[in-house]
This record gives sequence, C-alpha cells and structure tokens, in this order.
Amino acid sequence: MAVRVSHLQGVNEFLSIAGEILYSNETANNLILGVAQRLVDFPNVYQNPFFAVVRDADEALILAALMTPPHNMILAGGENYQAGVIALVRYLYENPLDVPGVIGPAHIAVYFSDEWQKVMGQPGELSMDQKVYELRSVHMPPMPVGQFRKAIPDDIPIIAGWLQSFEEEALGKSQDVDTARAGRLVNMGSIFVLELEKELVSMAMKTRPLAHSITIGGVYTPPTHRRKGYATALVARLSQHLLESGYQFVNLFTDMANPTSNSIYRKIGYHPVCDFRMYAFIGEDVVGR
Repeated sequence: MAVRVSHLQGVNEFLSIAGEILYSNETANNLILGVAQRLVDFPNVYQNPFFAVVRDADEALILAALMTPPHNMILAGGENYQAGVIALVRYLYENPLDVPGVIGPAHIAVYFSDEWQKVMGQPGELSMDQKVYELRSVHMPPMPVGQFRKAIPDDIPIIAGWLQSFEEEALGKSQDVDTARAGRLVNMGSIFVLELEKELVSMAMKTRPLAHSITIGGVYTPPTHRRKGYATALVARLSQHLLESGYQFVNLFTDMANPTSNSIYRKIGYHPVCDFRMYAFIGEDVVGR
C-alpha cells in the first residue's frame, strides 16, 4: 500500500485533516482529541508538540500521531494502521525525534512498539494495560451519607497531596506535592469531592472536554476511607452531573490490573469500548541514527 507521512505544523492543521475521523469514534480517541483540543484552547501549554498523519494513495487517513514532549506519543488509526505504523516509524528513523514511549489502542500500540524495536533497536516495556469505558446513563448506587460538591480553595492542600498519591499509585510517578497545580485545577472547577462529616473522603476530576463527551480521571480515595463505596458514589454523582451539564456521554480509563475499579464502573453504567496500552522505550537506540 502506497502511504504518505505528513509532519504537520500545528494543531489546527492536524484537526482539519484528522478531526472528523477521530471524532467518529470519540470515546476510543478521547485522549488524542483531548490533548489536541487543549492545544487549541491554550496554544502555549506544551512546548514543541509533534503532529503527524499518514494517508493512503486516496488521501484516506490511516494513522494519526500527536506528542507533547516529554510525554509519550499518542496514536489513533483505522483498519490499515499497520502500513501507517511502518511508515511513521521509518519517518522517525530518518527524522530523529526523542520518543520516550507510545500510548494508544492496544493493537496499534503493540504493533508500533514491535516495529520501533525492529527499526530503532529499543524494546518497549509495557507500563500500563488499560480499558476505555463510556457511559450514557447512570445506574445510581445507594448513596452514603455525605455531600457531593466542587472542591474549594480551602481544600487545595488536601487535593495537592491526593494528586501526588494518585499519580504515584496509578502512574508510578514519584514527585513532590504540587500545590500550585492543585490550586489551578480547583480554581478551574475541575476537582470534585465527597465530604462526610466535614472530612473529605474521595476525589475525582473532570478533564478533556470534547464536542460530545468529557472524561473523568484522578479518582482517588485515601487508604483509610477505602472499601466504603465512596469512590463509586462520587463517580456516579459526577457522571450524572456531567450528563446534566449537556455532555452526551462520559469516558474514563481503568487499569486492567485493578479488577475492583473495573467492576465498580460497570455497575454504575460504564461499558468497555476498547483496550489501551502504554509502552516505555528502554535503553538507547542502537541503529546509529
């Protein structure tokens, strides 16, 4: 199959070429679309973003790629993704770019990781096996006594610590508490909490608003409050709130290594759409580019 890689100069060009196709499967592509939309809204939020599309001889899109260094390359593709992956890896061999890893629908991420190792000499190490879910109506569980609300400035010190703990547990990131970041998210109205007897017991975040959907992430309950239904109640209430705000559906990612969260989300109305995988490329490439 004759294919062509285009390295694009900006997010608007990227969306003008790939946007319609990506939006045709908005849930599966919510990550790449969400990052692209953030760049539309806040052009300077990431430095030196990389955009590429691979098209066939009929100009049909077969692969889309977006990377915001130092984060992993995000991929999305159609039925003929294999030819697109081969072409993109070859392009990156000839036009070197520091790619720390890849994330995307499992079949595409696996194929890219294998091709990357074959061409670049860097093996891909599986760093997360995920499933993407979609919800269009909430099956509301029994609610614990407590108040569902947006986080307020007084909550920022607690939220900052919880964000650090969430990223360490869920993503394996070890970093200092970032109070400024927590403050930005709280002041933007992105953080929601469940409060019980004047104590916060669980947290969740809305993120990546798109044309028809929005994503819930950052779901965290401190160990002393786990196994009491707080996270389930919070995600259910937040999902209903987002639907009532005008979104047609809500997305979230789960870690396949956590069967409890996968079971909980299904019970409140989320259904699986696709598997996602993240690979980190380890070691120096050995091809002498």
